[in-house]
Amino acid sequence: MCIICVSPIGVRQPNDTTLRTMFRRNPHGAGYMVARGGKVTIHKGFMNLEDFLRAVHSERFTAEDSVVYHFRISTQAGVNPEMTHPFPLSNQPRRMRTLDMTCRCGVAHNGIIRLTSDPDNKCYSDTAIFITDYLTDIIRKPADLRNQEKLDLVYKLAQSKFAILDAGGYVATVGNFVDEHGLLFSNTSYETFRLVY
Repeated sequence: MCIICVSPIGVRQPNDTTLRTMFRRNPHGAGYMVARGGKVTIHKGFMNLEDFLRAVHSERFTAEDSVVYHFRISTQAGVNPEMTHPFPLSNQPRRMRTLDMTCRCGVAHNGIIRLTSDPDNKCYSDTAIFITDYLTDIIRKPADLRNQEKLDLVYKLAQSKFAILDAGGYVATVGNFVDEHGLLFSNTSYETFRLVY
């Protein structure tokens, strides 16, 4: 069902062990977005763990960066680079399939959106359809990310979790996230388990 990891400004980045664990437990592709220079940059479509780690390392992220990572388990539209997350906040379906882009706002999702699920749609996931058909009508300006009524409406419609990053580095979360010393996770598939004898 995917996992989102949010590293807001002022919080350390997840270490390689955590990134590896999330990828292995959610193995259908990964991506990330970062707010820098007044824009959100998205890189996604990493179907191989080592390619993903190489890209993340090349960014040289620090605690001053606001970064959202996403690791996918496909529920619709198959396992392919184009339907990995994050997506731009856009009403143009073709932009959902772009692997590397800049935008004003990016979106990562965890869950299944019954409202937009269509098992016959082989091109676009429930998330991509929800963004283009619903989310762009709810989140229209940066201030909307701080409007709890609008975020509650997103949750009411989707019944799942989101991390939405604006160009200034603010991350709005929808749904309950686990807080691990400032890092936010949409579920516990980031945890590494140790056997105790």
